[in-house]
Amino acid sequence: MHMHPLWFGALVAVITLLGPTVASTESNSTTQMLQPKIVGGTAIDIKAAPYQVSVRLTSRDKRKFGSGHMCGGVLISQRLVATAAHCCYNSDTKQYRAAGEYVLVLGTTYLGTKTNETLVYYLQQLIVHSSYDHGTLTNDIALMFINGYVPWTWPTARALTLNDQSLAVATACVITGWGVLISGGSSSNTLQTATVPTVSYPNCYLAYPPYVPRSQICAGYTTGGFDACQGDSGGPLMCNNRLSGLVSYGDGCGKPNVPGVYTNVSYFHDWIVQQNSSLNYTIYRNGADGRSGGRLGFVLLSGIFAAAAGSLRIRG
Repeated sequence: MHMHPLWFGALVAVITLLGPTVASTESNSTTQMLQPKIVGGTAIDIKAAPYQVSVRLTSRDKRKFGSGHMCGGVLISQRLVATAAHCCYNSDTKQYRAAGEYVLVLGTTYLGTKTNETLVYYLQQLIVHSSYDHGTLTNDIALMFINGYVPWTWPTARALTLNDQSLAVATACVITGWGVLISGGSSSNTLQTATVPTVSYPNCYLAYPPYVPRSQICAGYTTGGFDACQGDSGGPLMCNNRLSGLVSYGDGCGKPNVPGVYTNVSYFHDWIVQQNSSLNYTIYRNGADGRSGGRLGFVLLSGIFAAAAGSLRIRG
């Protein structure tokens, strides 16, 4: 899908005038983009959102557990995590990062605390959407294939089903993450959650004129106050108990009449299924830190990913 040239010009103007940012914790002054986080949320236990993943840079996290967190992710099968493509792009080198640069942490409420229920995995393979555009943040989706199986019955880690249906306007959706609590602030050590309603495309155009493609969806209140932010990119927008969006970008965080923009998962449903079918679930590489639930395989039910009572968002 190609970005409408007028919309792209407007986006550049917004970035230039307002200086918004993307929601990874790696943003810097030379790569300021539209960006989201959990603002106005409340603290929750990971068991309330067991599909939530902390995407980290291994080099940083080895120095101090939790310090490597840069984005969120969503567990969508026993070995597959969805996240934002912009979380895989190194703005300093202008290249995508290698799979070996990442470590994924599941099953933990606190970024800096490892418990008996915490799972840690390295990546076996990284798949970034081939049409991702780092300038416009279209097709902002990537898949991370971990080198071990998340056990079916693990109490704090469970896959979230993929949405494959269009959403009605004003559908109440849940966002989660460890991003900053206020724009420009520090990341939260405790997992946060908030509820935001989906926004119609015409109303979303008012915030991001004149065009938002159907590969993206908007969610937020006209009064503002609740939103995703820095560090939440790639995390989930869960609607009707399914993964409907991945945190991608926004103009600031929680501003009135400015909803957050999310990658529309239903738009990429077939792409996700296709990419998954290309993966070899019998091969393990890169030495895992995590636990293995055995070779239980990947379940695909009626075109929807599911794993043991679970189901299959970017601002990073």
